[in-house]
Amino acid sequence: MLRSLLVSAGVFVALGIAACGTSDSSGFGGENNGDLDGSRPPFDFGDGGGDAIPGCKNLECKQVNCPGGTDTTVTGTVFAPNGTLPIYNAIVYVPNGTVQPQTKGVTCDKCGTVASGSPLVTALTDSSGKFTLKKVPIGQNIPLVIQLGKWRRQVVIPEVVKCTENRLTDPNMTRFPKNQTEGDMPKIAITTGGCDQLGCMLPKLGIDKNEFGVEGDGDAKAVHIYQSNGTGLAGSTSAKSFWSDVNKLKKYDVSVLSCECSESPGSKDALSFKSVTDYLSLGGRIFTTDFQYTWYKQSPDPNLAGISNITGGAPFVSTPMYLDDSFPKGKALADWLKVNFPASTYGEVPAGAVFDNFKNPVDKTKTQIWATGASGGKTGDTRVFTVNTPVGSKPEDQCGKAVHIDAHVNSVDQFPNSCGTPLGQAEAMFAFFFFDLSSCIQKDDKEPLPPVK
Repeated sequence: MLRSLLVSAGVFVALGIAACGTSDSSGFGGENNGDLDGSRPPFDFGDGGGDAIPGCKNLECKQVNCPGGTDTTVTGTVFAPNGTLPIYNAIVYVPNGTVQPQTKGVTCDKCGTVASGSPLVTALTDSSGKFTLKKVPIGQNIPLVIQLGKWRRQVVIPEVVKCTENRLTDPNMTRFPKNQTEGDMPKIAITTGGCDQLGCMLPKLGIDKNEFGVEGDGDAKAVHIYQSNGTGLAGSTSAKSFWSDVNKLKKYDVSVLSCECSESPGSKDALSFKSVTDYLSLGGRIFTTDFQYTWYKQSPDPNLAGISNITGGAPFVSTPMYLDDSFPKGKALADWLKVNFPASTYGEVPAGAVFDNFKNPVDKTKTQIWATGASGGKTGDTRVFTVNTPVGSKPEDQCGKAVHIDAHVNSVDQFPNSCGTPLGQAEAMFAFFFFDLSSCIQKDDKEPLPPVK
């Protein structure tokens, strides 16, 4: 079972829109601008007892120097919308300027750039979702931004007391939004599949059921369902019409492509493979399991098609997936799963069905291998990998990303009508990558880059 936390009373407000990596240097234009958009209580930008320095602006004037090595800190844990699943690598910051609207649809978001709102102090969450902000401005109604890619929410800390730890203990204050009225969410497309119920993870993460819709709902719904050989929603259009049109694909930040129980050539053609490849090159993000290896195998880009010897056919293997914890983000995944499943074996992820579609060698210059598997233990064929796109380009020229898990993470539920089983380890690993897929792009074997202040 996932870890649950005791909560105390807290407050939260809805968030304006911003994208990871969006640059903003406008500031508020004064030291006491009050409300950001006229809809929320005014933030306290008065002098408030801070150690104001000449030329300081806004909340910078409310930072203090503490005696004896102490500091004014804010600590807490960032959660998924459900308020229980901790989020790794989320950005937490106090803005000192106006948080700008984000661009909807595919964008090229790079890590280590300036987050919107002229961040004054920043932190990244660790593998347990925890963060510590240092030298936080003191006073009442201090704004706080919680963000991962286009997931973002802004809250107001009622009061920050100087030279002590200010703990945020209410998950409702530090979780991502459940719906678009609470904050910003990426635009998500889900294609249904009869053999892996990937869509069921989203309501388990706490995404409001009212955010699920179809293409015709436009921006009123954050999640659109396209139908392949699985159950859809009334009004769902076909998956083929979706993944054969790059202009449709470009409207979505993340596309979750569920396993169709075969390569399903009737639902795809040459235009489909070209459109998905182009979407990835432009900055799109896709999530695939099992037979959806076909998007790599049939890609017209030889660099993407050549990442591995993709034999396919879904040969079943009974061994778990063994995580590679030799690189920073790989270790974070292993640690994160242990946090959420304390009784599990560290570094091992069982699944209802594991497959052997990717034969070694997998090109490690183009991919990041996260998990392997074989009857003999950790050495063996690739089970989980990520690839930044366009494949083979310089890291600074890559904008998109694909994640593949060579397994079924949920073969029990029936999306979207019945998603009632608890989040298992394989489905939780999918959740880890689902949020990581939304984040800014960098090489996955490196420590995450914080935003530039």
